[in-house]
Amino acid sequence: MAFLMWRLWKFKIPVDDRVRRWGVQGPSKCWCCESPNQETLAHVFLKSYTTNRTWSYFCSFAGLNTASLNLREVIMLWWGSDIKKDMKPYYRAVPCFAIWELWRRRNKMKHKGKKASLPRVIHNVTRNIFMLIQLRKPRIRCPLLWPEMLKELDAYRTKMKVTKVIWEFPPASWVKYNTDGASRGNPGLSSYAFCLRDDKGDIMYAKGKMIETTTNTVAEAKAKAILETSKHCNQSNHTRIIIQTDSMLLCKVLEGKWTTPWIITDMVAEIRTYLQNKQHIFQHILREGNQLAYYLANIAIDEGNCILTDYKSIEPEGKKIIISDKLKCPYLRVSPVKG
Repeated sequence: MAFLMWRLWKFKIPVDDRVRRWGVQGPSKCWCCESPNQETLAHVFLKSYTTNRTWSYFCSFAGLNTASLNLREVIMLWWGSDIKKDMKPYYRAVPCFAIWELWRRRNKMKHKGKKASLPRVIHNVTRNIFMLIQLRKPRIRCPLLWPEMLKELDAYRTKMKVTKVIWEFPPASWVKYNTDGASRGNPGLSSYAFCLRDDKGDIMYAKGKMIETTTNTVAEAKAKAILETSKHCNQSNHTRIIIQTDSMLLCKVLEGKWTTPWIITDMVAEIRTYLQNKQHIFQHILREGNQLAYYLANIAIDEGNCILTDYKSIEPEGKKIIISDKLKCPYLRVSPVKG
């Protein structure tokens, strides 16, 4: 369907008038009309009786006026409609489904001699939109009718959920590393950071460092952060270690539950080597609870490399994060409920 839209936009659909321009001569007959005319791109997809009535049906209920517009302008009108953000994907899908069904109808009539009525075309387009709605918003219950779908989509309000996130103290005699990586662009500036805190929440060591400008992704930067953490851990006297990351992918990979992506295979092997003699736990934490490492990673990009050995050496913004974590102030994550 996407390929058909691309070919249509580039005027590369093999209807008779386009084939003639490519040097292939022959008679022309429009297969989508009972009283055939010459087959042109505009006629097949916009001006024939069935096509015109199909567009009119969907446009009239959507409040769009396509009179005197060409095919590209009709598509752009649907794509650029000033409507609710939640409804934009469905408005943008309508031209795709309509053009696909009109092209299928034309081909059935030309190559198989089968007729597809106007109600059938409208039904097929509506069914495709209905299936898209059910896929994206399964909680919406609406009949297989375009006007009713529009009413339900317009009345629909996304449900939000609030998750409380708290940075937890490590158990007694344990220490906790929080790690993060940042990447701005591909290629672009990248950095990693990690911070070490004891079972009272006091900062013991923190580091943020730039990574040379390459095509590093955020996943690579976060893996680099855990690798540098494991190196620091290997050189320290700490034997009980918790390493937290806001990357679910890395956490599951390092726990051995997910397959390692090839791009970070070497780093994962190094991490395991450095930690093999340590009692360690990998934990996933939401970004809201990983504020200090996130802050340091961005400081490294904005201001350059930094190494911090105590609370006094941290800037006021970082001190606020440390105090909030020690006081167990909750961070709130607000996210839409799927469907």
